[in-house]
Amino acid sequence: MSARNNQDRFGAEDSSGQDVTPAIAEQTTSTLNFTVPIEEVDLPSKGQFYPEGHPLYNQANVEIRHMTAKEEDVLTNKSYIKNGTVLDRLLESVLVDKTIKAKDLLSGDKSAILVAARISGYGEEYKAKIPCPSCGTVSDFEFDLLEAQVINDPDECPLVQDGTITRTDKGTFLFTLPKTNVLVEVRPLTGTDEAKILNTNKMRQKNKLPELPLSDQMKTFIVSVNGQEDNMTISQFVESMPAIDSRYLRSTYKMVTPSVDLAQEWECQACSYSQVLEVPFTSEFFWPK
Repeated sequence: MSARNNQDRFGAEDSSGQDVTPAIAEQTTSTLNFTVPIEEVDLPSKGQFYPEGHPLYNQANVEIRHMTAKEEDVLTNKSYIKNGTVLDRLLESVLVDKTIKAKDLLSGDKSAILVAARISGYGEEYKAKIPCPSCGTVSDFEFDLLEAQVINDPDECPLVQDGTITRTDKGTFLFTLPKTNVLVEVRPLTGTDEAKILNTNKMRQKNKLPELPLSDQMKTFIVSVNGQEDNMTISQFVESMPAIDSRYLRSTYKMVTPSVDLAQEWECQACSYSQVLEVPFTSEFFWPK
């Protein structure tokens, strides 16, 4: 091997008397400078339901960084898992704008960001084990996360267009229930609302009381009943509301709440029973097998 090659390899002085070590160090450093890719995620809400001053007010999309080993550390943090904040911590880790807090995100927007983060980290394929409700056979099913679609755009809702549902300037919706003729006002749920409902159910379980997921949800997304906004009035109304009104309330609320549709057709391999399944947001969602 020539002296020239040895000088190039080990950073000795070249024939001009200049030390080549800095050039080699600069090249080595540059190979370690990996820029994490950033992508824009379309928000189902288009930012239309956030108050003025919120970072996402009237913003149609948000920037996130692709998942890295840092986010895997978040996902395996036992404290986050135990207190139920692991997905919120993940969201705040990948969001480029650190002023955005997971608890303040609308539920549909959170789902859209989680799906985008999952695809960036582990790809669009998500395998899950599905028990057949007909024969009991457990089979593997592969969801394609790229098929996720934004749904329930209020601007395209026929009931909003014909005036059956009134959209207010403060991001809420007004409509009349068919049985009681009560005028209710509703709003999209946020991460804080979801946590509140979850904690309420945990308290009921702890005290060996029955869970009331539908009632708790309605009590949370209802803003007013015939103009009355106090929690006592809303709670009493929900608990005495006729079933026909309850069903209409929940279905209408869903129609005007922007979200992400993750439902896909599934068929049992054993008995050919089929149904539409939602992608389950379990701990395994971010840990493909």
